[in-house]
Amino acid sequence: MYLKLLDEAVLEEKGEAPKAPECTADLNVTANVDKDYVSRGEERMDLYRRMAAIRSQEDADDLLDEIVDRYGDPPKGVMNLIAIALLRARAAAAGITEITQKDGAILLSLATMDFAAISACCAEAQFKGRIFFSAGKVPMLSVKLKKGEDALKLATQLVGTYAAMRAQTAEG
Repeated sequence: MYLKLLDEAVLEEKGEAPKAPECTADLNVTANVDKDYVSRGEERMDLYRRMAAIRSQEDADDLLDEIVDRYGDPPKGVMNLIAIALLRARAAAAGITEITQKDGAILLSLATMDFAAISACCAEAQFKGRIFFSAGKVPMLSVKLKKGEDALKLATQLVGTYAAMRAQTAEG
């Protein structure tokens, strides 16, 4: 922790912003900009870059408005890309470093051990009987997917719940 604070102080002294934590997401969902929707490769690459830069709901809404104006109603793959970008930003802000779909579950790798937020998350009725916590080298929360359940939707619910619990425990 001390080294992290020292690094941030050095960056601040140099006039550089500390690097924001990143979160990766590996979910089994269709997430792409199809050639049939955006035919030019340069435009597709620009959209991927801009989606990766999404940090807030406002960013997502602005980009989606522009996409609809320029290309028409987006297919599910484009909507999923935007949702994943927003999910990654929210997760990183909540101290989640990785979101993975594996063995029929959504796994969240946590940067720090926040027992109050983890306990509150585990007590949520929506996850009852299917949420698990692992306090290994990397603390993890996992929720089993129900048959036919949308992985992206569950990941979004889990991240939202965990982020809310972290915010509550930080206040209290």
